[in-house]
Amino acid sequence: MSKEFKPVELTRESQKEILDWCLEILRASLTGKAPPPGPKVEGEGGVFVTLKKNGELRGCIGVFSWDRPLRETIERMTLAAAFNDHRFPPLTLPELDNLELTISVLTQPKPVANLQDIVIGRDGLYLLHPKSRGVLLPVVAEEYGFTPTQFAEQTSMKAGLPPKAYLDPGAELLVFTAPAFSTADFS
Repeated sequence: MSKEFKPVELTRESQKEILDWCLEILRASLTGKAPPPGPKVEGEGGVFVTLKKNGELRGCIGVFSWDRPLRETIERMTLAAAFNDHRFPPLTLPELDNLELTISVLTQPKPVANLQDIVIGRDGLYLLHPKSRGVLLPVVAEEYGFTPTQFAEQTSMKAGLPPKAYLDPGAELLVFTAPAFSTADFS
C-alpha cells in the first residue's frame, strides 16, 4: 500500500442513505430485481459489513483494499456478508425484517510498534502471516474486554494459527481504525 489515502468522513445523512441503499440492494437481490442506484459516495476504502439478526451475528465480510471506489466496495461487501459468509446459510427475504446492518469504513493499516499502543475500542488488528491472515474489528476487543495482548492472540487464532503466531518471523501485525455506522443508530 504505497499511496496514502485520506480517511473517508461521512455525514449522518450520508450514513443513513448508504444503510437504506444497502438494505434495498439486499431486497433487490432476494426478489430478483435490479439493484437500485446508490447515493454518491466519494473516496476509496476498505470496508467490513456486519449483519446481525436478533442481536446475533448473521454475517460479516470485509476487504482491506483501496483500489476501488468506496461505493462499489460497500455494495460488494453487503452482498458478500449476506450470501457468502461460509459460517451461515445465505440470507433469506424474511430475515430482512429487523436485520441490523453495520458498515465499518477502514483506515489504512499501519504496523503496530508496541502492543501497549493499541487502544481497545478504537483500534482493530490485521495479522499478515506467511501461512494465513486474520482480522478483528475494534468492537470485538471492546465487547470481550480483551487486553492488547489478548487482542493480538485472538487475531492470530482468527487466522487459524496459534495464539502467539503474531510474534512469528515474517508475521506483521497491523493496526487500523474502523469508524462504523449502523441501522441501530437510526431506529
